[in-house]
Amino acid sequence: MDKPWFNRWFGEAYKRLYPHRDFKEAELQVAFVLRELPVTFKWRILDVGCGQGRHLKILRDLGYLSSFGLDLSIPLLRDARSASQQVIQGDMRHLPFPSNSFDWVNSFFTSFGYFATFAEDVEALSQFVSVLKPGGWLFLDLINKDHLLSQLVSEDTCVKNQVTVTQRRRLELSSQTVGAGPQTETVVVKEIEIQKPGSEIEKFEERVRLYSQEDMSALANQFSLRIVKTFGDEKGMPFHKSLSPRMALLFQKGE
Repeated sequence: MDKPWFNRWFGEAYKRLYPHRDFKEAELQVAFVLRELPVTFKWRILDVGCGQGRHLKILRDLGYLSSFGLDLSIPLLRDARSASQQVIQGDMRHLPFPSNSFDWVNSFFTSFGYFATFAEDVEALSQFVSVLKPGGWLFLDLINKDHLLSQLVSEDTCVKNQVTVTQRRRLELSSQTVGAGPQTETVVVKEIEIQKPGSEIEKFEERVRLYSQEDMSALANQFSLRIVKTFGDEKGMPFHKSLSPRMALLFQKGE
């Protein structure tokens, strides 16, 4: 059986495709979330899907030293460790931490919605909630489904440093009849081809299940989460259902 797409994709090719996901962007995102929280330097913070540790570095530089990261990708974690970040390899569906052990859990830049089934997404969310202390905070940074459906670009090609990158995007729809999920699931699929001079074409794939405001509200109710605020981009601008590229949700867990 082939491994899931995310086991192969998050490595050197991924880093080349997303160089704009840099420390400046992370700094802006951490700053606006901090403004919304009653955070103290004693808080224990977990960044799920931490990748190279951009957000962790910002938090630790600001003095939040009990900040930890988890990711599945060994190449990305290698970068985080080389920058002296406190990270561990793991699967978000099976977090290796005790219940009620963190004050704040983050999932930045679309690290939720990767799995083959809705039930697996729900399991990941249940893990986020489980490791949160009562009254703790959860931040999920998602694609805004409504904006993407209206603005989807089916194909584009760009050349960076003599490397040609072609991306093709499509939607996959399927019925959902189990649990509290959306009646129709929508997965955005991105096929990525990377051509370096004198080399064979590298092919990768991204698959992300899309969630609407209503979907996330239903999931919040299922896990006794309160949606405190919703943001529309990485800078913390207000959310607009049809115009915002992101849907970044700040939840609080019930006491």
